[in-house]
Amino acid sequence: MNLVPPRTSRRTDASGNSRAGWGVLADDAAVIEDAETNFPEWLTDPQGPLGPGAVVLGGRQLRCWGLSEVWRLRLGEGRARSVIVKRGTGEMAQEAMRYRELVVPLQLPAPQLIAAQGGDGSEPVVLVLEDVGEETLEQRPTAAGYREAVRTLARMRATAAERLAGNPALGAALRRTSADFADTAHHAAVGLATVRPDLAGSLDGVASTLNACLGPLSGLPATIVHGDFHAKNLVRGVSGRVSPVDWPGAYIHPHLGDLYTLLREARRLGLTDQADAAALTALFARESGTDPAAVQEQMSIGGLCWTLLALRWVVEEGIHAVPESAEWLDELVTEAQAQSLAAAGCRRSGVRAGGSGGAG
Repeated sequence: MNLVPPRTSRRTDASGNSRAGWGVLADDAAVIEDAETNFPEWLTDPQGPLGPGAVVLGGRQLRCWGLSEVWRLRLGEGRARSVIVKRGTGEMAQEAMRYRELVVPLQLPAPQLIAAQGGDGSEPVVLVLEDVGEETLEQRPTAAGYREAVRTLARMRATAAERLAGNPALGAALRRTSADFADTAHHAAVGLATVRPDLAGSLDGVASTLNACLGPLSGLPATIVHGDFHAKNLVRGVSGRVSPVDWPGAYIHPHLGDLYTLLREARRLGLTDQADAAALTALFARESGTDPAAVQEQMSIGGLCWTLLALRWVVEEGIHAVPESAEWLDELVTEAQAQSLAAAGCRRSGVRAGGSGGAG
């Protein structure tokens, strides 16, 4: 399956000026045969993302919140098929760039990108994607599903590490450094003190621990970090294959925050106990060829990175886009402090961050 390259066209903006746009354009408005569904104008516009002559047999909205709107559509004409159409603004508009610079060149196990439109300046991005399945691991959590998610994570990290080693220029703008995470910790702390003065200073020890722990990871192979490796973003196909979706926050770094978030969510939902989590961690170690103790340390450091990124997002963007996210701050601060202690504990016990295997 190949990426369909977009073509450039001229379009007119609100002021009547013609300008170039990166996208796939339809010659005529899409034909809608589902009269019971109220489709948004951006989806059915003559210059919409579906392409010329598209026949929409039906569809339903899967998600709609401040930064993202997602539809599943059934298309006709010839062989009927189902596609996912996503419209994103803000951080969610970054997914098209992640596909171009990471998902496609690294051959990650993501839905095929069929078409993309928009993204000029503040313009929303619309993606048309392969529909890889209707059930997520969140909707139908099973032990087998979580094991397959762990295997998928190990495989995609190994594949990404191999390709990045062969071509260090890949994803150059999306490689994260220790300085980047130090900057994240600083901005999270400043924003937290502004939004919640009672929590000022609560991240001071966390930031210093992060700086000390990231050093040993710098010598490990660079690989992919999905950034939101939660069950809601893991789609299970009819074959049992797990496909990660929603890639706008992906970047390159060795840490294991993705395994941390997967197991964190499972524990919070009561889907695994400590023994199950240990078994899944051991499974990742086997699949990736990494020392189990090193996996634990990389996961602790990755968990700290993820938590600080989440805190920064809440204080800088979340409180505006998703106001209820302000209620998450106490828990995230507590979690950051706990992960800081865990990462520091690994270092005191002499655990090495390294290990064999390209996925580590």
